[in-house]
Amino acid sequence: MRASVRRAGAAVALAATLLVSGCGSDGGTDGAEPERTARESTEAAGPTGGGAADEEGGVDGTWSSGDGGDALVLSVGDGQAALLGATACTGTVSTDADPITLDLTCGDGSSDHTEGTVRSVDGEELTIEWGSGTTDTFTRIEIPTEFPSETPVEPPTDLDPELPTE
Repeated sequence: MRASVRRAGAAVALAATLLVSGCGSDGGTDGAEPERTARESTEAAGPTGGGAADEEGGVDGTWSSGDGGDALVLSVGDGQAALLGATACTGTVSTDADPITLDLTCGDGSSDHTEGTVRSVDGEELTIEWGSGTTDTFTRIEIPTEFPSETPVEPPTDLDPELPTE
């Protein structure tokens, strides 16, 4: 159980890092009109069926599905998405589409999670049907924003001397 929690935590941290770094995008507009964010697109379009990216129940955020070897972490923001599981996939989210769609490319070339269609989304649950025919239901998770500022500088001295060292 602890190992799966550690792996999920590491996956969340990696997903957040990929998302914050823009998944490789330089953010340049090349003279074109600036791209609208998910929130701007939704506000301009108004509510739609199939799961609009609105303030209360939009797709932006970090989501988790499954457990152990089947665990997936999906991080969505600013029109970008990162999906981490057995492989890592990154790409775009079309929040102005009805229904919302994901277009991802996976590092290992797999196509199980490359084309996604949001079937439902509310504040806490997100269901995506993939082009491969599978459906995943994700639960919104919160990423910690504050981490301990004090780190120990000395190793603990009260450990059991009978514990293995390797």
